[in-house]
Amino acid sequence: MAAVTSPRVIVVGDLTLDDVVLPDGTTHMASIGGDCLYAALGARLWEPNVGIVTRRGDDFPRDRLTDLEKLGISLDGVADVPGPTIRNWVIYETDGRRTWIYRTPPSRPVEVAVHPEDLPASWLSEPSSVVHVAAMPIEAAERIVESVRRKAPGAIILLDTHEDYVRGYRDRLLRLAASVDVFLPSREELVDLVGFDDPARAIRELWPEKGEPLVVAKLGKDGVLLWGKDRSAVVALDAAPARVVDVTGAGDAFCGGFAAGLAQGLDPLEAARRGTVSAAFATEGVGSLALTRVTPADAAARLLGSPAAPVPDDRFDIKWMLEELHLAPKVVADQLAALDKPLQRLAFSLVQGDINNLYMVGCGDSAFAGGAATLAFLKHAGIAAEAVHALDMSRYRVRYLPPDSAVLCISYSGEVGRTIEAAAQAHEFGHRVIALTGHASSPLAKHATDVISMNVPSLGSTPGTISFLAMLVALFDLALQWGATRGRDTAKARHALERAPALIAQTLAASEEPAARLAERLKNRAAITFIGAGPNEATARFSAAKLYEGPQMRGAATNVEEWAHGEYFISGAGEPVIVVAPRGAATDRVGEILNELAFINADVTLISDEPAPGKQNVIPLAAGLPEEFSPLLAALPLSLLAYHLARLRGRRSYTLPAPQDRKEHYDTIHRPTRGQPA
Repeated sequence: MAAVTSPRVIVVGDLTLDDVVLPDGTTHMASIGGDCLYAALGARLWEPNVGIVTRRGDDFPRDRLTDLEKLGISLDGVADVPGPTIRNWVIYETDGRRTWIYRTPPSRPVEVAVHPEDLPASWLSEPSSVVHVAAMPIEAAERIVESVRRKAPGAIILLDTHEDYVRGYRDRLLRLAASVDVFLPSREELVDLVGFDDPARAIRELWPEKGEPLVVAKLGKDGVLLWGKDRSAVVALDAAPARVVDVTGAGDAFCGGFAAGLAQGLDPLEAARRGTVSAAFATEGVGSLALTRVTPADAAARLLGSPAAPVPDDRFDIKWMLEELHLAPKVVADQLAALDKPLQRLAFSLVQGDINNLYMVGCGDSAFAGGAATLAFLKHAGIAAEAVHALDMSRYRVRYLPPDSAVLCISYSGEVGRTIEAAAQAHEFGHRVIALTGHASSPLAKHATDVISMNVPSLGSTPGTISFLAMLVALFDLALQWGATRGRDTAKARHALERAPALIAQTLAASEEPAARLAERLKNRAAITFIGAGPNEATARFSAAKLYEGPQMRGAATNVEEWAHGEYFISGAGEPVIVVAPRGAATDRVGEILNELAFINADVTLISDEPAPGKQNVIPLAAGLPEEFSPLLAALPLSLLAYHLARLRGRRSYTLPAPQDRKEHYDTIHRPTRGQPA
């Protein structure tokens, strides 16, 4: 069952077959190309809902586009036409010069140019869609722009150039550029327009008036220039680092990444940063389909300035857990920036759809994230929110949900079988299904009405904390957006959430040494108990899971109050208990439980932002987040503890006896079983 969401980025362009000759004589014949493929693949690194509109000749290999479908790119706008695909020789010289020799007749680009009726009508129903018009004959571009303006007046239209525009149609091109929202010429095309090589001067002279299109000049290895509609200043942005193999399609990939940034609600500079990353990846292989091997996580890592993968082969080395933890402040800041507008749109849609009940569904860390976020939805959105394990939702709850419900399915991989089942069952029962995932083309996303895509770097295969934090901050932001859309005052809470990256950095700095000392004290214990209340009962459960995944120790997790009714009877002197208790509604009761733990002489550690005079074993959290957001901080020292315990015990991540054990395990949790709900 496919998602019903229309593409937010629509790429209109052509397909080509390119015969590439590199300076060393290496050739790559019939390489799949075309501006629409490079742009669409550059866009899907940042925005999950992408579609292409193009015309495909008889000789174009039909099966090659299935790679795009697997990534979630819609091909509903691909039309078949008789005759050959546009084919080119692309010849590179050692100094970087590139020569194009057209192998098909000069009239062929006009014959295969997209027509306005090729755009699926339903695609233009998305009010905030971004339509990128790639290079094509100017008559075709004019028709497309006019049609989109008429049918979707709220759409953002981007226009890329073609050398023929400049050389034969200068005035006509400038009129067309004035009718779109963003114009994206290359350096060479600016030279042809003005007769001199000074891009900053050229864009100021050609478009001096405020309100004219935003101009983004693509300068190749020298980055880009932005000339905003307010005409306040020309802003320069460096190119993203790359290991250049073939620059074909880099400009188109930039346009796709830039379009995706705008679709995500980012300002032009942030959108351009994503465009430079898409362009960089496009240069690192031959042919557009090389971009299919790049993941959104790879792109996010390069945007953050981190490697897309560790240099060593051992992705299970526990050290990557610590390296990823150090990225936490940047990851949370970037998620707040990237997801704010998409979540604002989602919140508006949920209010318009009269959704009043939210069920957060997942397994493992994703289930804990839902539990940690429930209070934020209750408090700030006024929504009846509940965290339900994916198995319970798919087999026991889905039949009995109220009609005004949304089921928010959380899975960073998008491949967890029970979460996919819950999404599919909820969809079949007629409920709104939202996927919060790091892989917009995943099996989970295909069952969702709405997809919110996170981009988190992965340095290794380790117990995840930054992906957990990304889930949390997305859920907290949605709660605030939903509340604001319903007319609630969320300004104070938003200000607090925006401080989270700085407070995360402070917490990491303050807690690393105490967490290492605690690990030394507990490294030989058989088990550790974690207790918490409210949103931090979920943090306690998350912390126990990190013991399983890293040091391979037994962890027990329960509610603060329930400890006194259960675990108390098997606890005694020296029993290690970690109390996860940022200040909040249960602070007084936590104090009473701490007194009882002291009475039985348990080995107690308190995780809190509350001053605790006289208590020896306290790991401090930075003060400043309200209780409903505090799991963002409380998870940090507990993840550091898991790392140091694994280091001291000589463990790798997810230790399993042999490759077949690993395969059996992941086959089990990813298996797409479908059951009959009770």
